[in-house]
Amino acid sequence: MERRIESADEQRAGAAAGRLPSIALAGGVDYARPNPRIFPRADRWEDSWDVGINVRWSLWDGGRTAAEVAQAASVAEAARQRLADFDSLLALEIRQRTLDIDSGRAAVSAAADGVRAASEARRVVAERYRAGVITQIEVLDAEFALLQAELDRTRALAGVRLSEAQLARAIGR
Repeated sequence: MERRIESADEQRAGAAAGRLPSIALAGGVDYARPNPRIFPRADRWEDSWDVGINVRWSLWDGGRTAAEVAQAASVAEAARQRLADFDSLLALEIRQRTLDIDSGRAAVSAAADGVRAASEARRVVAERYRAGVITQIEVLDAEFALLQAELDRTRALAGVRLSEAQLARAIGR
């Protein structure tokens, strides 16, 4: 994008140069047998040379130069706006991914607390089952709650890793 901006600026400068005079120099050497520039022609090797200067200055071009300058300037401005838009989208993407990582880490912490709580609840239910106070179904429910808490923690960890990968992609790593 930055190179396109530079290119458009150079195009604008080139178009603006149409307002200035241009000077062209030309020269040549001819060594021929017979040399058509030598009169009378003779069957021998002759050399000749020429030099020319051409000056051109367009005093009125019907607004063509101004239109080319305006077009190149608008292309440059459009490229600048696209770059600014890209920069703002990139900043938003980075901020969003950073917030996703922070919220994911908080979710991991909460899920770890949930695992500890479910583990403690399962231990208490197992003690109560051994004492004969509750049924086997309540033990199975406690086991299921522990497995669900561990799954939630695993999902939260995967979410953090995914957010970290998306952040790395957004910043170009």
